[in-house]
Amino acid sequence: MRSALTIALTAALGAASANSCAVTLNPRGLGQVLIYPYYTVNAGFGTLLSVVNTTPDGKALKVHIREGYDGRDVLVFNLYLSPFDAWVAQIFAGSDASTGAAIATNDNSCTVPPFPPISAGAAAFRDAGYTGADADGGPTGIARTREGYVEIIEMGTVTNEHEETLNAITHDSSGVPSNCPQLIQAWTAGGYWGANAATDIGTPSGGLYGAESIINVAEGLMYTVNAEAIDGFSITVRHTIPGSALPDLSSATKSADGTVSAFVPVGSGMVEAKYSHPEDAISALFMADTLHNEYVVDPGLNAMTDWIVTFPTKRFYVDPSLSGDAAARAPFDVAFGAASGGTSCVPIGRHVLDREGAESAAGDCGFMCPTLPAAAVCYAANVIQFGVASALNSNLAYFALVDHAFGPSAGNMRTDLTKDDLGNTQPRHSLTSANGVALAGLPAIGFAAIDYVDGNVTPGTLANYSGAYRHRSTVACSATPPAVCP
Repeated sequence: MRSALTIALTAALGAASANSCAVTLNPRGLGQVLIYPYYTVNAGFGTLLSVVNTTPDGKALKVHIREGYDGRDVLVFNLYLSPFDAWVAQIFAGSDASTGAAIATNDNSCTVPPFPPISAGAAAFRDAGYTGADADGGPTGIARTREGYVEIIEMGTVTNEHEETLNAITHDSSGVPSNCPQLIQAWTAGGYWGANAATDIGTPSGGLYGAESIINVAEGLMYTVNAEAIDGFSITVRHTIPGSALPDLSSATKSADGTVSAFVPVGSGMVEAKYSHPEDAISALFMADTLHNEYVVDPGLNAMTDWIVTFPTKRFYVDPSLSGDAAARAPFDVAFGAASGGTSCVPIGRHVLDREGAESAAGDCGFMCPTLPAAAVCYAANVIQFGVASALNSNLAYFALVDHAFGPSAGNMRTDLTKDDLGNTQPRHSLTSANGVALAGLPAIGFAAIDYVDGNVTPGTLANYSGAYRHRSTVACSATPPAVCP
């Protein structure tokens, strides 16, 4: 017998298909929008990205690489995939921590602008999105580009209707697209996309999936994570010039009533929430009142744990250039900017438990317990560091949670996104829809990165082990009639 959630999800997806203006977080991992929760080039790490087209359609995609402080673009380009094509690239940096990141690929799929040959270098990330006239009050150095997250959004399918563009991006028998320069020419002032960006572009059809691998070759570490996949995002062609900030997560298609519906699993059921701001519907998909995951900081294993907690829509609520308001918009608390020290902090509550379920912030250490700062996450992409060492050596780590000299060396943590460390309810941490559905918490995604260094093997043998575990979550729902929660 199918579960109630399976039945509800099937019904919701059927409704989403029927009205074609509803977003879902696809449980099978395929969609029109992919969100990769974190990239980093710190401490010898690099990040490999992949996106795969599972359909017989050509795809026009917008790739946004966003820095982790405020989610500003550091590189935007168009990617064109032929039927059943895959594209891979590596984000990397030099050994100098003051330098920024760059991306390189040896993949043949068409991009506009084109990537330089891998032998000739890479596409460097840029600071223009957060400096000069676009300064947002955060750090202005190029090192700000060294960690963040990635969005890939389908702008439409590629056809042969007028200019045989699908033929141009399709790989020949040698694995090379037949005419990538045609796409570059099409975007010039005299080109057919320069005149009409919808030429040879059909409505999005989805069927994309992606993954990332955060790798430190020297240390023998690799954390692998799937991209989050959003389906039902658009029934409209959104093909824009390379470098354009749009489409982004605010570009979902609205229904005739001016709203975008989000179908959100709640308990064993499903709730439909309608929003006049498309980004609110995307936020609803990721709303969580608690996050759950494990940690290990066992000194005998030289174990380290970092939690990645990314808010993929936070910028729409805390960046005044997007929200249109000097104050933050719920569900967030503080606007990002110079007034807040280049941060946008939201208090959260932490409940650290050992493997027997006993809760302890610092173990049985009495007056010797270390004083921990108030729990808060302050950026678009956050790293919560457990213990005295960081697995990822992030600049976005805001507080340490467990000192392994005192606290439990392994266990799990429940992070409360509706309350602070003292148990005080944060009333702004809620998102209310136009049809009366209120989802408590914050729109969060991420994973735990755990690293073991085993010194009890043959001397000289590399004995590093790593794993990545996606966060589990719950969401609290309340409703004003006639809306109901499961």
